[in-house]
Amino acid sequence: MGISPNTVLGAIRAEAATVPAPAPPARIQDLEVDEFWSFVGTKAEQRWTWYGFDRQRRQIVALVNGRRTDGNCRRLYEQLQGCRITHWHTDDWQSYGKVLPPRRHQVSKAGTRHIERQNLNFRTHVKRLHRRTICFSKSTEMHDAVLRLYAQHANSQQHQI
Repeated sequence: MGISPNTVLGAIRAEAATVPAPAPPARIQDLEVDEFWSFVGTKAEQRWTWYGFDRQRRQIVALVNGRRTDGNCRRLYEQLQGCRITHWHTDDWQSYGKVLPPRRHQVSKAGTRHIERQNLNFRTHVKRLHRRTICFSKSTEMHDAVLRLYAQHANSQQHQI
């Protein structure tokens, strides 16, 4: 096409810089929280995407990229501090039990089916997230930029339905 890869990468960086973080609503009835694995450069450089998915609105309301640590789980929780959440739905990963309020936290496969579907959408639409691919991110900056852009796109598509 006659376009330099650096031009494309620069355009992605510039657009991602203009994307605001997802804004959680004031109240959420059912929030599903999960994390999925990917990598940057080599599979030894693991990168986890933690996010919250509002079941009723079908929106990504918070997003954190980093390692699979209690600290990143806490960062996600802190992004949602201004929001009143009735029920937190997660899988049985240990960080959730340490960070989320126990009275409102529910662990079950049935409670996370919407976010698991969204995980599949991420992997289907963003090639660098496929488990077996020759396409991968070479920098955390580009990896996070692409995920931020995809989350914004997924949320804007939901408004059109």
